[in-house]
Amino acid sequence: MFAHKNRFFAIFAAFVAALTLLFSAGESVALSFKPSVPIFPLNELRPGMRGEVITVIKGLERISFPAEVISIIPSTGEPQKLVLIRASGPLVENIGGIAAGMSGSPFFIDGRLVGAIGYGWDFSDHNLGLVTPIEEMSKAWSWQADRSMQKGKVQFNQSKSAPLIVSGIGARGAEKLSGDLNCKVEPLPFDMPPGGIKVDYAAKLHPGDSVGALLAWGDVNVGATGTLTAVDDKGNFLAFAHPFLNRGNVSYPLTRSWVHDIVPSIKSPFKLGSPVSIVGVVSQDRPQAIAGRIGQFPQGVEVSVKFSDDSGATAFKRFQIVNDPFLMNQILPGALLGLFDDLWGRIGEGTGFVTVKVEGKGFVEGFTKKNVYFSDSDLMDQIVSREIMRLVSSMSLNRFKEIEPLGIHVELQVTREPKVVYIEKLDIPNKDNVKPGQDLEVQVTLRKFRGEQEIKKLSLKVPDKASGLCEVVVRGGGIAEPSQISLMSGWRAITSFKEFLNEINAEESNNQVIVELLYGPLLEQEGDEGGENIPLDEEYELVSEMKKRRMEEGTLRIFETDHYVEGLLRRSLTIVGEGQEDQNP
Repeated sequence: MFAHKNRFFAIFAAFVAALTLLFSAGESVALSFKPSVPIFPLNELRPGMRGEVITVIKGLERISFPAEVISIIPSTGEPQKLVLIRASGPLVENIGGIAAGMSGSPFFIDGRLVGAIGYGWDFSDHNLGLVTPIEEMSKAWSWQADRSMQKGKVQFNQSKSAPLIVSGIGARGAEKLSGDLNCKVEPLPFDMPPGGIKVDYAAKLHPGDSVGALLAWGDVNVGATGTLTAVDDKGNFLAFAHPFLNRGNVSYPLTRSWVHDIVPSIKSPFKLGSPVSIVGVVSQDRPQAIAGRIGQFPQGVEVSVKFSDDSGATAFKRFQIVNDPFLMNQILPGALLGLFDDLWGRIGEGTGFVTVKVEGKGFVEGFTKKNVYFSDSDLMDQIVSREIMRLVSSMSLNRFKEIEPLGIHVELQVTREPKVVYIEKLDIPNKDNVKPGQDLEVQVTLRKFRGEQEIKKLSLKVPDKASGLCEVVVRGGGIAEPSQISLMSGWRAITSFKEFLNEINAEESNNQVIVELLYGPLLEQEGDEGGENIPLDEEYELVSEMKKRRMEEGTLRIFETDHYVEGLLRRSLTIVGEGQEDQNP
């Protein structure tokens, strides 16, 4: 992950202060990870010692360049010590210094592993870098066992990691990912091979190889390029020499990466790389390094998109996202927004018909929700944020049932045409002298965008207990939708997965026309601002229960259109009870 960097001189001043207060002879830490190469103990390291850094500059070929130890930097946080080095030689001069993406490049002295490049600075001398000692990096494997490591913050956050690289999505999606993940994101100008990234079940990796960690893979790819530091005899590895997202126990795919080139920059040169094959799993994302196992592979969340527009274009895309419901909900909005922008080839107004299905292990029947959206400025943003992510977040983070592995399937049909129907008129022909138990005739006049008027006739049932002033309301679905008063007031709670699904299913859709008779407590709720009143029976109901009851009693009617419905109208009437015919309302 790309971590934001402070100015070099401010950090260097902090190093000087740290050296003055904290410097002491380095103490070696017992390694829980034993690399397949010899170790150069930190307590034997001295300024002036020279060695070499191994990394990939282009393609897959490993090369080396010389570097000299300048100082050893102590810290109260993690990593607890870092080694300041200066790189040199024609190769370093040619590429402009230590580049972002060299994170994890191993530093050897006399054939023994000191550690790996992990940190550097923007707008500075790019030949200077910080090496995370292998003793520190190995803590990524013993973090849970040693609670003392959790006391400090990640102090040296000026990592030399490459930007988060994305492909298969537009620039706006990349920008959203950058904000949601708080890191720099660079969209690649090309897509991955058809069918996505292959899996290499028998990969052999070596210190200095270019590797990456993925957050999404397939027709959409999101990940970062770094370098492998060390492996052991069992295939366990260490890489990056700093955190990726610093999320602790994780499950990211580890990839072998192809380096296209080093991109020069006054700010900081960086490797432009893309994944070649999935070779393992990252299981630890810690302040000192990422760690995991080569030859083992993570399980992801499957996402599929079926897209069509009014030009006749159709597309089917499929990708996977890391199986972490919290992180997934940070990645998916940007991935979908960027994908939809690319598939439609534009950003702006239009109408969208969207179907979202969520399914998974132990939930094979799944849950499907359909809706229609219209926007006069940004259709895709509304569909992603208001529909898809609301449902996906609710399902993936529900407190009743783990759905793993999760499957998310989206069908989206879009048109630039405003497929909108407007509510223009509400008539009640028999509104005079209305009595309990009577059928109330209602006429709703609708007009499609620049079309002819259409009258919809239906009837509402006046309940036996209704009397006095009442209202008939007609509105588009989602406009002035009833709230969960019983939940917000604390009279009820959702206590099962079934109830949870019922309440999602009870949510109105934008293509619905809602016609309802409001009376008594329902009418009073229209102006209720959340007082301390003792609720009536109706206020104990969840919305799904209330809708079912009112549909059965005839005070609520819903009919669907193939358009986005806009508008709200209301008419008042008086229901005349027994013996009230001669009274003045």
